Amino acid sequence: MVNTLKILLVEDSESDADLLIRDLEKAKIDFTYLRVWFKEDFIKGINEFNPDLIIADHSLPQFNGMEAFRLLKSENKNIPFILVTGTLSEKLLTEYAKEGIDDYLLKDNLLRLPSAIENVINKKRIEKLYTQLENAYKEIKDSINYARIIQDTMFSDVSVLRETFPNSFILFKPKDILSGDFYWFKKKENIFFIAVADCTGHGVPGALLSMLGFNMLHEAVDAKKIVPPSEVLHRLNTQFRRIGNRNKTGMSDGMDILLCSVDLENGVMMYAGANRPLFIVRDRELLEFKPDKATISGMANLEVEFTNNTIDIKTGDRIFLFSDGYIDQFHFKTNKKITSNRLRKLLTRSSSLPFDTQESIVTAFFDEWKGSREQVDDVLLVCLQIP
Repeated sequence: MVNTLKILLVEDSESDADLLIRDLEKAKIDFTYLRVWFKEDFIKGINEFNPDLIIADHSLPQFNGMEAFRLLKSENKNIPFILVTGTLSEKLLTEYAKEGIDDYLLKDNLLRLPSAIENVINKKRIEKLYTQLENAYKEIKDSINYARIIQDTMFSDVSVLRETFPNSFILFKPKDILSGDFYWFKKKENIFFIAVADCTGHGVPGALLSMLGFNMLHEAVDAKKIVPPSEVLHRLNTQFRRIGNRNKTGMSDGMDILLCSVDLENGVMMYAGANRPLFIVRDRELLEFKPDKATISGMANLEVEFTNNTIDIKTGDRIFLFSDGYIDQFHFKTNKKITSNRLRKLLTRSSSLPFDTQESIVTAFFDEWKGSREQVDDVLLVCLQIP
């Protein structure tokens, strides 16, 4: 309870007011009070006296206690309110409770007054705290939703992908509003670069790392004009380590990523992966290209030389780049993960079907496997077919 309680006492009877005051003094409540009994004085009291509590007699010559309560609400004041009455029907008291009065007392049972005061003040304190938390949550949620708009503008325009690969799709399901997974592609002369990355965590931390990775890819390919994917990953790793070195404790966060450069004119593709494999389905057979068992990280001791894989490609090849969110999803009943093996079989079986059909099958399989289960991670899978 507050140290000195300011009570606005709405009572026209001096003797009844004295009874209330004596009961408060007996309970050793530290309080000061202002007594009013006219509507104008009541309005002035709630705005100038700034009470911590209002105790109002139900029956007054000019207006009653419930009118006082309604006036309080019209002033948008959230002050604890106790109604005191001689006799009142249960039905009427129920209606008053629905309107929002915090408590009521019968005049012949004022012994409950101290505990009633403590209860209603604690109740209002909790309500105020809840409102503050609700407002804080709304502000945070609004900020995150706006950050999602910013993050969406960061992602490469899908139309650029489809200009080169008309048969392509992106399955993207962030776990939260913001995502730690991201896709990136860029066309430079006759080379088309495409990456799928899975940053540490998800939500806000993952999204911040994704923006770092996204900008680093642009810088490596656009500004530095690096072509071999292995050298691009090496540069990303070097930059992450440089950032980590600024912090004496190091930065263990980073990303798993696979990057491909596709040269359609010469029918060749280069691939490098940091913990992320590449799948190609050709003539109903799945070819898997293994990544280096390393991650892009800010740890100072992780100097990694990434492997550059050169792959001959042909028309009709379906190429799959994905983060681990799809295969790590738990089944809603069996608690089993989808796993890489199930994904291999799913992609192999569905790659002989029309492109739109395969997209629907891959999406539906994930949704049905997850069912009512919580999504465990960001999900990103990119498929493109060599024209």
